[in-house]
Amino acid sequence: MIKHRLPLLFFAVAALATPYSVQRIFLHTGIEKKMGTVQKIFYFHVPLAWIMMALGITCGVAAAIQLRKAATGRSRMAESLSIAAGELVLVTGLGVLITGPIWGHATWGRAWTWDARQVSTGLLWLVFAAFVLLRRYGAAGSERLAAALAVFGAVDVPVIYYAVKIWKTTHPTTDVVGSLPAQMWNSLWPALGALVCLTVGVLLVRIRQEQDAAELDDAWIALDDRGRALTLGGAP
Repeated sequence: MIKHRLPLLFFAVAALATPYSVQRIFLHTGIEKKMGTVQKIFYFHVPLAWIMMALGITCGVAAAIQLRKAATGRSRMAESLSIAAGELVLVTGLGVLITGPIWGHATWGRAWTWDARQVSTGLLWLVFAAFVLLRRYGAAGSERLAAALAVFGAVDVPVIYYAVKIWKTTHPTTDVVGSLPAQMWNSLWPALGALVCLTVGVLLVRIRQEQDAAELDDAWIALDDRGRALTLGGAP
């Protein structure tokens, strides 16, 4: 019963934190001198990027566990988690790829500069789009290929994070966040908390849906096998 109500708890926290976060960002946080009002996108873009990368690693690890246990039997939880996390990589990644170019166009004069972080983030989104499509519409046996894609996507996450240190990019370095004024930090955490709670709530719901769907498939297969056994047993 608790695990069924847990998503509601996360949704309730997100519902309370979101209005507070928006109010704090737009009414109680100063405007950055160089970038102006467009800098407010930071409070949504950065948390979405962090969540996207965390989900990418989660999906890759769950898929790796699924691949490891494929020979000895299915890992229902790992499979459900990989599917749910992979889908949410698409949602959060889309948010990153929309807010980033808007911010970039206002700051750099160009929405897309083809720097290493932008390219690696776009690659991550495409990899997980392929993963989701394979999981939904792939032929029998495509689960292993989809899992391999998820593992590759997880490997791309450190590339995204360290791209600004390894290559010369238009993005600020990762040290910038740590040097923020206290007022900006105090506005970043509520935004991050609201988005994390919303994401975790949706993740838990999707995991439960995938598990229920798998159990329903198993029940239909068992019923079909039982019907065949009865038919064969009753044949003259």
